[in-house]
Amino acid sequence: MIKTQTRRRVIFFLVAFGSMLTAAAQQAPASATSLPERYTESLKLYEAKQYAEAAALLEPFYAAGPEGMDWHWNTAMYELACFEALAGRKEKAMDALMASEAQGGSVPAEHLATDTDLESLHGDPRFTQLVAAARARERLWAQEPGQSLPLAPNLSDDAKVAGLSTVWSEARFNFAFFDRQPDLDWNQTYVDFLPKVRATTSTEAYYRVLMRFAALLKDGHTNVYPPEPLQDAFYGAPGLGTQLVENAVVVTRVADPALLAQHWRVGDVLLKIDGEDIQRYAEREVAPYQSSSTPQDLQVRTFDYALLSGHAGSQFHVTVRNAEGKEEERVLTRLTLKEQSKFEKPGTSFKMRPDGIAVLTIDEFEDTQGAKALLANLPLINSSKGLVIDVRANGGGSTPVDLLQMLTRKPIRGPMMRTRTYIAADRARGVLPGWKDIAPFEVPADPTNHVDVAVAVLTSARTFSAAEDFVAAFNAMHRGVTVGEATAGSTGQPMPFQLPGGGRARVCTRNDRASDGTVFEGVGLLPTIAVSPTIKSIQRNTDPGLERAASALLATKPSHAG
Repeated sequence: MIKTQTRRRVIFFLVAFGSMLTAAAQQAPASATSLPERYTESLKLYEAKQYAEAAALLEPFYAAGPEGMDWHWNTAMYELACFEALAGRKEKAMDALMASEAQGGSVPAEHLATDTDLESLHGDPRFTQLVAAARARERLWAQEPGQSLPLAPNLSDDAKVAGLSTVWSEARFNFAFFDRQPDLDWNQTYVDFLPKVRATTSTEAYYRVLMRFAALLKDGHTNVYPPEPLQDAFYGAPGLGTQLVENAVVVTRVADPALLAQHWRVGDVLLKIDGEDIQRYAEREVAPYQSSSTPQDLQVRTFDYALLSGHAGSQFHVTVRNAEGKEEERVLTRLTLKEQSKFEKPGTSFKMRPDGIAVLTIDEFEDTQGAKALLANLPLINSSKGLVIDVRANGGGSTPVDLLQMLTRKPIRGPMMRTRTYIAADRARGVLPGWKDIAPFEVPADPTNHVDVAVAVLTSARTFSAAEDFVAAFNAMHRGVTVGEATAGSTGQPMPFQLPGGGRARVCTRNDRASDGTVFEGVGLLPTIAVSPTIKSIQRNTDPGLERAASALLATKPSHAG
């Protein structure tokens, strides 16, 4: 999925994609397609203090109005107001600012009130009224009931009900996937959970109930998170990685060196936790609290991420079968998040195999390190026999458009997107909320840098969110094969909000499909070549998925190019 970031006061989306638009869009009249390009150019003029010239680029969009512009227009009008104010045209600045605020605004009220670019407007009564209106709007829409209530060992019943009501309400109006849960009566579920939250005797227990409530929506981008001071009570874990393989829980990584001294090894099979069959334990203690979109996503969250989690500092007994088949009783201690952070792996790596295959592993798209690694090694990659891009452990971030641009010579289309619409007057007439389609973006290929060899992408159920957007776009390019297992089946745009006591939650607001219409939300993207690890492959430290991908590339004709 594409995530927004701050640039000055503005939105990364416009800057990132403005320079990538086609020449036709750059020459277009005032429209949603030409706005990002002209907006980007206006920012350059602003930095050069050419305020009147910057305003001239955006004035046609003020005249055209907001129809079809979505949130781009609000942002552009705010910037236009700043440019006009700095150019000494206070009346035009007020007109643009009032137009932006009439459509919901684009910056926080405090930013509006203190922005030095608008200082010349501060004495205008209309400006004072706009700031007051923006603050009132934020109290209603940007703040949640009870979110300012401080953390306490046991929140009041009123606070608990406020938090539950917030999750219920935000999902009711914004959740994108109720159609996947036709038998879920969300309103009745809310009523059913009211006595459950009141019955909790601690804030920790309360948040566990909220997690279980959100998990009923079965979406990986719809979650509840506990207050930061309580996170070690939820996410404490030993320095071990596990995975459900061939219906057995297998150790896949021993991150904590201290565990090696206790005879823990990759390939050990976990049989019981505190004397209980491990899968029954997982079904009872772990799975009900996991927000997940598909069976494979639930399996990963249950057995890979959360199985051994609990109170940091607590110990538990594990029955283990080692590689020789001998059963042993061992004790594990859960570590704090800070202690676990010492074992984190690098997110991106590159290597050349002896057979001439290049391997680029990217475990996150929170930054552009994957694209940078590809670019840094591009000469070596283009002299190789093929490139494997491994996103099997990639939990997402922002859709890596810059990476995709180097894999093709053709334009790249973004996902097809839908979001829910709500018009109060329509509901008063009996018309229920519907759907709005959002036009997909399109960007050209990188004109200079290009991967000229065959490419294969490795996937798994840990391939999630923006990593799935990457795989979906790769598939649409017909650029090469995917190898491994089905992806998690969860992407979209989550809306974050605050809860009593300092907790957080989010609800997925957007239903994305691949650019060719392929539905992968709630399904996952299936690989071209299905390959899964086995207990033996883990114990022998072999990688059947990588080997199969390398074989496929070696069998590809050298003339292959995207």
